[in-house]
Amino acid sequence: MASAHPGPSRHLPRGRSALDADAVAAVRRERLRGAVIGLIDEQGYGATTVHDIAARAEVSTRDLYELSGGKQQLVLETCDAIVTAACGPLRARPPTGGDLGAGLAAVLDDVVDAVLSSPPAARLAVVDVVALGPAGVQRRRALIAGLHELLRDAVTREGRPLMSEAALAVLAGGVLQLVDRHLRSRQLRPLRKAALDLASWGATYETTKPRPLPPRDPSMAPLPASPILTETLPSGRHGLPAGFIRDHQRDRILEAVLLVSAEQGFEATPVKELIAAAGLTSKAFYTSFPTKEDAWTAAFEQAFSQLYLAGWRAARAAEQPDQIAAAIAACLDYLASEPRRARLLLVDAATAGRRAQPAIDEALDAGARLMARALAGAELPKAVAPAMTGGIAELAAGWILEGRAAQLPELRGPLIEVVLTPSLGVAAAARAAEEALRDPKDDGRGDDRRRLIDAFAEAVARDGLAATNLSDVAQAAGIELDVANALFTDELDCATKALDEWASQLVIVAAGAFLASAGDPPLAAHKALEAALGHIARTPAVAALAVSDDQQLATAAGTLRLRHIALFFQLIAGQVPPTQQLAPQPLVALELLLDGLLATLRRFAQQGRIPELPQELPALSLQALTPFFGADEARRVAEQSAAASTSR
Repeated sequence: MASAHPGPSRHLPRGRSALDADAVAAVRRERLRGAVIGLIDEQGYGATTVHDIAARAEVSTRDLYELSGGKQQLVLETCDAIVTAACGPLRARPPTGGDLGAGLAAVLDDVVDAVLSSPPAARLAVVDVVALGPAGVQRRRALIAGLHELLRDAVTREGRPLMSEAALAVLAGGVLQLVDRHLRSRQLRPLRKAALDLASWGATYETTKPRPLPPRDPSMAPLPASPILTETLPSGRHGLPAGFIRDHQRDRILEAVLLVSAEQGFEATPVKELIAAAGLTSKAFYTSFPTKEDAWTAAFEQAFSQLYLAGWRAARAAEQPDQIAAAIAACLDYLASEPRRARLLLVDAATAGRRAQPAIDEALDAGARLMARALAGAELPKAVAPAMTGGIAELAAGWILEGRAAQLPELRGPLIEVVLTPSLGVAAAARAAEEALRDPKDDGRGDDRRRLIDAFAEAVARDGLAATNLSDVAQAAGIELDVANALFTDELDCATKALDEWASQLVIVAAGAFLASAGDPPLAAHKALEAALGHIARTPAVAALAVSDDQQLATAAGTLRLRHIALFFQLIAGQVPPTQQLAPQPLVALELLLDGLLATLRRFAQQGRIPELPQELPALSLQALTPFFGADEARRVAEQSAAASTSR
């Protein structure tokens, strides 16, 4: 790859040895490229100015503009030169034969050689180029496409690739993510070993019957940029609650982040243009966010929280063997239903520059931890889980850029196969993918489980746990005994699993409502309580199990309670700044709040009035919010909610 600095001589020869105009331009162009590589490696694209580059290259700014047209064009030309110099030898390498793993290892070994030949140049071409916005994103996509072709050549025997298209795409994206991480951390010594580990992982996908990816729907087109979706507020005096106005302005800013990130890249967008895109005043913007970067972080974390919640919720609701498939399907469905947030997460996030990398890394690490659980039985190197996560993200990003966001659910089968192959083998993973794609109407076990839980909970609420027989309940519900015995070992197991599932859904519903209004923590807490009461009212029979007088069930419920309180805090972690809540020990305060809620639930259960519980929201909200946010904020939220209810 190109060097970060030109040679030791900085002065052009004069007199008889003077260079002609073209040679002078070539030397100056090389100096400019060396300056670009060095400066961006040191301080990033956003902090590097035209004057910095000209001074480092010892040319005038006039010459810089004449030779390259400006900063962005110069950086793009430099990246193109780096990639051309690196890819020439890679493309010229002779085809490999024999062992698939050895072929992949040879390609990745050469890729590592190219990276290590000049890490600053590699960092510009792989990492920092994306900060340029759409043009930089396209350069990164071209890198992945080139790597994909190199890997395809390495696994092709007699004109036929021995890996599925999905596996090749995920491997290529995973390798680029691995290189990206090592370049940013500047920990290059372990890179070669990690790359060879990925070659071994890639070899697990060898098959004589590779599957293609689903074809592109020709009616689809790339997602166009669009104006902010949230309607503007009426001008003048309108009597709208202050909290509603804050939420509305915050939503417009978050939508503006999605818009400018896709149009020109976030780091390249001045804050005044972001404010203009939101249609707000500077005062309104800075009331919501201290800095432009804080607005980006909020938009990214909102989108990622919703994606993660969708996958987690689906996995929790599924039986153990089906959890991976359920999580993949739910995440793809979310991305397809929210194409602009999907684009921010998977395509445009890196355009926010180096300040955004911690949030992006945290999201990838969260996905990698889940992936590691799916790969637990495969005994793979630790580099594989993050590479697989990053590779799947890169594959989905490519589809979004091609205008195929609505088709993302079609990746369900290929991705289930990719994730399960290292643990199960190609054939078994393919069968599991086919099973996951079957029409759920073909198997009524899920319906049997739901019906049995509901019938059992109603029997316990009526007769008590000690007097309830699981077999009798199953028979009365028309469920075969062998199915009931396969689902639950005994009455306590049924009750405990019913409570666990119900509490998980309660936490997810409450956390989702909280995250949807996280910009106003007191209102978010009110919304979470409202959602929780609604869930309880819709599931009165199972809710009654949570306040049962049976000692065994009470013990099980107590254990589940502690776990789900911790889970709720985990899901909303970081959404409430310490300065905005008053409780010195929030976890303890939440336990006390839950005691009060359970006491109210117990009273309503004894009176057979659980469906009426949402009517207690105003009183319960005041009690719940006051210890955390103070009486004034609790009253403010109550008044705002009352006004919203009246308007509805």
